Amino acid sequence: MKIINRLIILTVVFNFLILIGAGHGIGFLGLIEIIGFKEFFQGDTKFSLTDNYNDRLFLSAALALVGQIILIIAYFQKQQIQKFRVIYAGLFILFFSFIILTKNILNSSLDSFSFWSGTPFLLLAISLLVCTRKNHKLTLE
Repeated sequence: MKIINRLIILTVVFNFLILIGAGHGIGFLGLIEIIGFKEFFQGDTKFSLTDNYNDRLFLSAALALVGQIILIIAYFQKQQIQKFRVIYAGLFILFFSFIILTKNILNSSLDSFSFWSGTPFLLLAISLLVCTRKNHKLTLE
């Protein structure tokens, strides 16, 4: 169970640290998660699944924040079966967020930049999924 908890923390941190192209520079996805609240309440935020990179960025950051919170909740779960279910939900949301952010990878340099900077997150998230699945099977037996 210790390895799952470590993978949860690493997955959340590396998702937070995905590099994004914003304005005339680069930043972390986690910064957009924090700044997004201010922009949302001012009404300057546009949430979209299909528009350009900048319009998809806030939706992706909002979903990533939800997924990260769910994984942090899973970290503190004591009951194993419940913990595994919460991990699956958090990972699904994080994967969906990453797909939204990088869906136009072949036609956009910003999308491909975020994809390649998010590769460590993907590897950790897949490792967490495999490890959780393996422990879930052992718990059910």
